[in-house]
Order: sequence, then structure tokens, then C-alpha cells
Amino acid sequence: MSSPPTREEQRYDAADPIIPIAHIKSNLSAQHQASTTEIDIERHEGEKSKRGRTEEIIREEEEKRNLTNRSSSLSTSPTRLASGCSYGPVINAEFLKETKIKFEPELVSSINENREREEFRILWVDFPPLSPQNPFYFSQNRKYGITIVATLFTLMTSMNVGAFSIGMESLTVDLGCTKEQAAIGLGIYNFGFAAMPLILAPLSEEFGRRWTYVVAVILYLLFHIMIALAKNLPTMLLARVFQGCSGSVAATLVGGTIADIYIPADRGLPSAIFAFSSIAGSGLGPFVFCWVESNPKLQWRWIWWIQAMMIAALIVPIFLVMRETRESIILRRRAKKLRKERGLSDGGRYTARSEVGKVNFTQAMKTSSLRAITFLLVEPILLFFSIWMGIGWGVLYTMITGLSYNFKSVYGFTTNQVGLAYISITIGALFGFGFNFVQDAMYRRKVEEKGIEARLYAPMVAGLTFAVGCFIFSFTSTASISYIVPCLGIVVIIAAVFTIYISAFVYISECYGLYASSAIAAQSFLRNSFGGVFTFFTLQMYDSLTPRWTTFTWGCVALLLSTVPFIAFYFGPKIRSKSKYSKILMKEEQERITREKEILDGLD
Repeated sequence: MSSPPTREEQRYDAADPIIPIAHIKSNLSAQHQASTTEIDIERHEGEKSKRGRTEEIIREEEEKRNLTNRSSSLSTSPTRLASGCSYGPVINAEFLKETKIKFEPELVSSINENREREEFRILWVDFPPLSPQNPFYFSQNRKYGITIVATLFTLMTSMNVGAFSIGMESLTVDLGCTKEQAAIGLGIYNFGFAAMPLILAPLSEEFGRRWTYVVAVILYLLFHIMIALAKNLPTMLLARVFQGCSGSVAATLVGGTIADIYIPADRGLPSAIFAFSSIAGSGLGPFVFCWVESNPKLQWRWIWWIQAMMIAALIVPIFLVMRETRESIILRRRAKKLRKERGLSDGGRYTARSEVGKVNFTQAMKTSSLRAITFLLVEPILLFFSIWMGIGWGVLYTMITGLSYNFKSVYGFTTNQVGLAYISITIGALFGFGFNFVQDAMYRRKVEEKGIEARLYAPMVAGLTFAVGCFIFSFTSTASISYIVPCLGIVVIIAAVFTIYISAFVYISECYGLYASSAIAAQSFLRNSFGGVFTFFTLQMYDSLTPRWTTFTWGCVALLLSTVPFIAFYFGPKIRSKSKYSKILMKEEQERITREKEILDGLD
């Protein structure tokens, strides 16, 4: 075990309010970081299992690294800390001022009473090796369960969009409004998705993800009931806003959850499942509920009652299966438990690194709400990917809003036939899902050479096919050409949008590590704002320009923005090297992964 650091080694800087945890590890000497994998060999003595042998190997390596750092003046062995913990700086007035750690009154009293006799230190709390509390080491079944229930929530929030679109005709008759007024309900749902994550996702980074999911899905259910009972347009629109706000959790937190429990090399498949749920549901909604809309005894209200039943059935699995996955929250709870059990008996205060810079609730709310916007404004990679993704999402919502208009006016489709045409969106998402495996294989082959830019091979192709799909749809949406051809154009568009979305999602997650949810919230804000705005003028554009020239216009914009992944691929490292936050957070994430990899290597 390593000895406590000397006063000369004790250094710390003021925390950045946007990413308060980032500075602390850079202030720890190599001997402190090496001690994070210490093992209590007495507890494992006699174990013959492979895991036990792995821990012995790690202990031996740590002992070799720490041997030269031990103080020769120590006549006795230092106090054995809790497994996974290590010595930090001396607790003094300067340290407390800079780090803003709030001590328990009884600990302050004990420190003051014993200050002349002994020196107390911060004891950094990390996970013990192979700890099942570490989200990286959750069992595969638990990881699968968490991924499934989270993406089911995402699927339902996505189905909501298409379901609203297919039910607009009976809604306008029942509530006595125009199609343009009803379309506002589609747009403001997106604005709820855009705005709320700026608060929700960062708050989950402060207070945990699990309860955010639980509360959100319950509220989402209540607002479905509200819209099903709505008697007028304002009530319906208000319900839509709140639906968007509560449903946004599914669009934002899932990315952070996946980053919590999977190392980068393993995030491809779960991220693809999440992306498939986000996009495919937009086509599944009309496909499933077109028969409800076409039944005079059911129509739009039962579209919402049926969805409410589905969400109610999801509440129990989310409550039972979902676990806290946020590393900082888990370690903060572990530190609190160790303080309660061991007090100052080990020569210091057990402290999680996430407690450094922690402020009161009001200040935390302010910082959290500003973090995503700050990332969006000062991080060029995030900004340009968000704009690119925003255009893609806008075109997606143009399809969702305008497909019914296009196929009814051009081909004379019935409601049920239009619902079948919407399945093109789901088919496109399915193709995009399949292409993800190709991208994932390329990433694994090229990651050592290209780094995270190996995530960008597929979007470089998808950016071009996105524009091609728009051109196919625009030039074939005429009565003289079979409806199959524009449907193929939709498949190409959605496959490209899916590929862009999933690649940007994973790329951004890796660029912003522990604060991936805030970066994704920023991207979600811009993306969903585009989607919401597009719904307001889609029908007017179709009337003025026809579906052909409307889609052609967005195809030209898509062609222009197809340069984004090429720029990121060739200049990404240089851009990130000048980034204020990404370079710090990527280093944090790499250190976290390296610690776990050292342990996993021992299993070979």
C-alpha cells in the first residue's frame, strides 16, 4: 500500500464550474493514481479462483510501483484503507476553500480536537477491483435489462409522434380546429423534447439517473391521459408540451446510461438499438394506430388511451430493472457509507471526487442548466454535428407531417394505406441498424490508427446518400410513377438519417465522457428545435412548392452539410486539441477505461 503524500506533493486548483470534477485527477501524483487498485490480500488469502489470482497479480504490480514511494522514516505500516481508496491531500483551510467540500459537523469537531496530535487527509473513494457496484462490471443480464427498458421508453416516445400525425384528421373534426393548428401539437411536443433536457440531463448527473427515469415515465403516463380527455385545442396543446418535457428523458438519458455501463468498444450495438427505437417508432406509430383512426368508434382519443395502457405496463419494469448507473453518484453514496461506518479512524475523511466543487442546490441547478448550452456554444464539433443532425431531424419530421398529405393528394390513399406507407420509415431505420454493424466492424479495425474518428466512416457515406434519398423522393412523387419508388426514397433517407444519428450520438458520447448526457442534451436541443420548427411550415411548403420541390430543397441543404463528417474525420484531433472541455473530458474517460482495462488484462 502506498504511503500518504507529502505536503510538497499536495496540489489542487479551483474547479471549473461547468465540469467541476475534471481538475482533481490532474492534481494527483502518479503514486496516488496507482493506489486506486489496492487490494486487501488478507481477505482474498486462500482463494484459488481465476478472479482471486487476478487480484493477487494486480496487488503485486501495485506493490512494485509503490515500493520506491514509501517513506523510509515510517517505522510501522500505514493504516489499511477501504479497498479501492487512496490517500489525498491534507485537510486544511486552503484545501476546503478551493474545493468547497462540505464536512459533517461531527467530523469538523473531531478534526479540530485532534489537529495538534495528528494530520487528517482526504481519502479518495473509488471502486474496488472488479466491484459489482461499478457500472462497467454490472452483469450482462443487468446491462441487457437496463438497455431494454430504457429503449422501450424511447420507442414509446417515438411512436407518439407518428401516432399524433395519423390521428390528426379526426382530432381536427372533434376539436374544431384546422390542420395547421393541429400540426402545432406535433411541433410543441418537439420543443418540450428540445428544452427540458437542458435541465433534466445535467440534473441526473448531479442526483442520479434511476429516479429521473421513474418520475418521468409516471408523468408521461399522466399527460397521455390528459390529452385523451382533452375537450379543446388549448388543453391538447398544453398536454403535448408536458408530454414532450417528460418524454425527453428517454431521448437524452439513455445515451448517458449506455456510456455509463459500456466501454466505448462495446457501445455500438446498444447505441444502435437506442437509435432504432428513436427513429423506427415514428413509422411504427402510424402503422399500428391507423386502424384505430379509421374506426369511427375509436379514432384519435383511443390512440392515446391505448398508448397510456402501454406506458402503464412499462412503469413496473422500469422501477424494478433500472439501477443507478452514474459512477459519481454511486461513489458519492459509497463515500457517505464509509464516513458513517469508519469516521476518521483511517486517518482522514472518505471523499468521492465528485464532491469536489459541489455547491448548493440553486447553484447546481444554474450550473447544470448552463452546461449543455455552454458546450453547444464553445465546442465546434458539437455545434456542427448538432446543426447537421438538426437538418436530418427536420427532414424526418417533414416526412412524418407530410406523408399523409403527399400520398392522399397524389395517390388518393385511404388512412389505412397511408399507415402502411409510413412503414417505409421503420424499414429505413432497419437498414440503418444493419449498416451500423458494418460501421462497428470498421471502428474495431481502425480505432488504434484513427482513434474516435474511426466512428465517422459510415456518416461520410450517409451524408451523401441522405441527399440522394431526398432527390429520389422529390422527382418520383407524381401520380405517373408508382408509389413504391418514393417509398424507396424514404427508405434511403431514413437509413441515412439513422446512420448519421447513431454515429454522431456515439462520437459525441466519446468526446464528452462523463458529461455525455449534457452534450447529447445540447445536440437534442438543436435537433428537436429544428424538427419542431419544420412541422410549422411543412404543409405550407407542400402547398406552395409541392412535395417534389420541398424535398429537393432539403436535399440540396443535406448535400452541403455532408462535408461535416469529412471535416471531423481529417481535422477532429486538431479541433479537439483546441477545445476547452472535450480534451479534458476525453482524458478523464480514458483514465477511467485504462483503470478497468488493467484489471481485465489480468484475466487473460
